[in-house]
Amino acid sequence: MTIESRVLAVEALYGQLEKEISEFQSHTKLHCVAGCGKCCTKPDIDASPLEFLPWAFHLFLTGKAEETLEILKERSSTLCLLYNPVSLFGGNNGSCSQYKYRGLICRLFGYGANRDKVGQLRLATCKIIKEGQKENYQKASEEITKELHVPIFTDYYMNLSQIDFRMGNIIVPINDALRMAIEEVLQYYAYRPFPSGLKVTA
Repeated sequence: MTIESRVLAVEALYGQLEKEISEFQSHTKLHCVAGCGKCCTKPDIDASPLEFLPWAFHLFLTGKAEETLEILKERSSTLCLLYNPVSLFGGNNGSCSQYKYRGLICRLFGYGANRDKVGQLRLATCKIIKEGQKENYQKASEEITKELHVPIFTDYYMNLSQIDFRMGNIIVPINDALRMAIEEVLQYYAYRPFPSGLKVTA
């Protein structure tokens, strides 16, 4: 499968997920706090390179892939490269600099569910939502046990791996996933012409 085909398939999966999350949010009234980036400050977020293939392809088309790859290779921080904190001195305020191209883990967390040891679905969300929207969170958790539809992590990661089994099943620290996604695109086009019908926008 070509890079372009894989990118389109990942984007289609994300489009499906966005619809499910929108319906879930509308029903439960759960929402992220404006300006909060606490989940992005977790230093050990793991992801697969395939999640960021659309982002890497975008970088390639805009002529920024090589530059960004070098930044990732030299980066010592484990915090996601794409996270923009409001302050360099701590705090939870910030945002994703590439929100349109954020990964699957970024999209699912807060509004997706995992199965516990006995197979029950449990909403995977943050302490801020659990405590700040306690009533809505408890109601949503109860309704999930009564078959309220919620996106499920394992289902989406399985669907992702069906697009590209190799790239979809590598789970690594998020900055490694970003780096590997760029390397995949650059290696693919090393001996191939620039994508037909597209042009460098840099």
